[in-house]
Formats: sequence, C-alpha cells, structure tokens
Amino acid sequence: MKKRFYSLALTSAILLASTGYAQTASIKPAPNESAIAGFGGYAGLMKINLDLVARLKLNPRIGALFKETDADRLARQLSDQFCELLGGGCTYSGADMKAVHQGMGVKTHHFNSLAEDLQAAMDAAGVAQSEQFRLIAKLAPMKRDIVEAKSD
Repeated sequence: MKKRFYSLALTSAILLASTGYAQTASIKPAPNESAIAGFGGYAGLMKINLDLVARLKLNPRIGALFKETDADRLARQLSDQFCELLGGGCTYSGADMKAVHQGMGVKTHHFNSLAEDLQAAMDAAGVAQSEQFRLIAKLAPMKRDIVEAKSD
C-alpha cells in the first residue's frame, strides 16, 4: 500500500515543472525554513530534486519525458513547489496541473515510476518517512489532474 500511495501522489509536480511552465526562483533560504527542516531546508529540497531529475533522466520507463529537461531549472521549480506546499513560505507560480498536462497522455505507470524515483531520492537524502508522507499527502490530490488515461 505504501508504494501505491507514493505512486499515486508524486508525478504531478515533476511533469508540470518539466514542461517549462513553472517560474524558476533563485536558490535561497525559504522564509519559513522550520517548515521544511525535515527535508534539509530549501537547500535540502534542491539536493533531493537534483537527485530526482538525474534518476528520471536515466529511468528507462519515463526518461524520454525528461530527455530535454534542464535539470537545474526543474529542480528549482520542484523545490519552490514543494516548499510552498509544505508551508515553507516559497512562492510557486506555475500553471495549473490540468492545463499543463492536457494531451500529454500521462498514464498511471508514468506517474508510478516517477513516484518511485522521488521516494528513492528522499530515502537517499535521509528524509524521515513521516516527512515523506507529509509531502505526499500534499501532492496526492494532483494525480487526478495529471493522469489522462485510466489504464495502462
């Protein structure tokens, strides 16, 4: 069930940011670093997301979706979005998930594969399960706007 929960939760932010619609921000401490301390602060989110993007590009199941992605830019976009969702005081100003992903044909298996890579990146960074679940709970509702095809 844990893997399924991750799988249903995390792809949205990554796919949105990879499309280039999200606004980037400079790497700087979040206004409320304590809200994201479990992730190592904003710098920790950047480390996690740089690792994540590297994993995505190498992932044979979804790597093609990220082939042309600027890793640094995507990591900044994801870090801003995660920071905002977690109450870190950052501002994410990307487009809504539904509009960005319309017509991309994102299927559940794409979503699940990305979720596994995010979990692995958070595990590698030493993020506690409770903190991972806190982020996942914020990302999970986005799935309905990301996945277009009900079956694989």
